[in-house]
Amino acid sequence: MEPLIRINNLNKYFSTPGGNIHVLKDITIGFNKGDMTAIMGPSGVGKSTFLHILGTLDRPTSGSVFYNGADVFGLKNDALATFRNKSIGFIFQFHHLLPEFNAVENAMMPALIAGMDHEKARGMSEAILGEVGLSGRLLHKAGELSGGEQQRVAVARALVLEPSVVFADEPTGNLDTQTGEDIFQLLKDLNSRRGITFIIVTHNDKLAAQCGKILRMQDGRID
Repeated sequence: MEPLIRINNLNKYFSTPGGNIHVLKDITIGFNKGDMTAIMGPSGVGKSTFLHILGTLDRPTSGSVFYNGADVFGLKNDALATFRNKSIGFIFQFHHLLPEFNAVENAMMPALIAGMDHEKARGMSEAILGEVGLSGRLLHKAGELSGGEQQRVAVARALVLEPSVVFADEPTGNLDTQTGEDIFQLLKDLNSRRGITFIIVTHNDKLAAQCGKILRMQDGRID
């Protein structure tokens, strides 16, 4: 069966005044629908770069990334942006909420960017915020929410368009231990109940051990 995401011979170089740096080296791997995968490794080995390329936020120097058998980097920029908005969700270490907007308005952003009717987008956002435990905080602005609540809004924003995959880059890294564990449990529940594919970069061994698969990155390669 064709994996949801298939990566073939992926390489990424960055140009510096001192020459090219080979960050990702000949990575070939697949991720199946419904997988929950942790990517671990020391700082600076290319984990975030790998995640950004899988999420089409950056392009590889060479190699291919296929979603359901289609080469996404064969798309023109506008088509690629549309694909990214509708098919991929992102959760980062810092929530990146817009402070002037409340929880519902922040969660609505991907749907509005996709051109969805405002009322439909609002309804979907309220529903997903309820699912992540924030039904009583819908109209609170970011500054009125705790760190864990802000990250739950970010989770809702990532899920509002029901993407096939969510990429999370250190999603608990800016939270205290208990709040981080609560957020990770939320991701596990969403993976189990909705079958959403999660690919998570983390340094937390305890949390990574709860994923179905752990990949380790070293020197730009994945074991």
